[in-house]
Amino acid sequence: MADAPHTSIGHETRDADVRAIVIAAMAFAVGIAFTLWLVLEMFRFLNHHRAVVTPSNPLAETGQQQFPPQPRIEEHPAIEVEQLRKQEEIILSTYGWTDKKAGVVRIPIDRAIELQLERGFPARKQVVTK
Repeated sequence: MADAPHTSIGHETRDADVRAIVIAAMAFAVGIAFTLWLVLEMFRFLNHHRAVVTPSNPLAETGQQQFPPQPRIEEHPAIEVEQLRKQEEIILSTYGWTDKKAGVVRIPIDRAIELQLERGFPARKQVVTK
């Protein structure tokens, strides 16, 4: 089987339709521009029309706003955690009454550690097994 000689020219004999390519590119550009304009207008509209807070239920017994039960979502969690840490630090580093009627006091944690080291820790009794 011998290879038959090629009779084709080996390149495109017709050019691409330039007019159709230009029209498609222009339609694509117009579509992108329209989409960008539409998104921009939506942002402007939403910026000027803030979300409306729904009024309280007219069937509720009181006209005052009712809060959900505890625990609620914290408004400023970082600030509240910082305040909690300060309160804990005060409790751990100062003397004070825990229960005045029972005569129970608290001492700073560092002093409590020193006292415990001086007194020692309770140890388990060794059981001798044979």
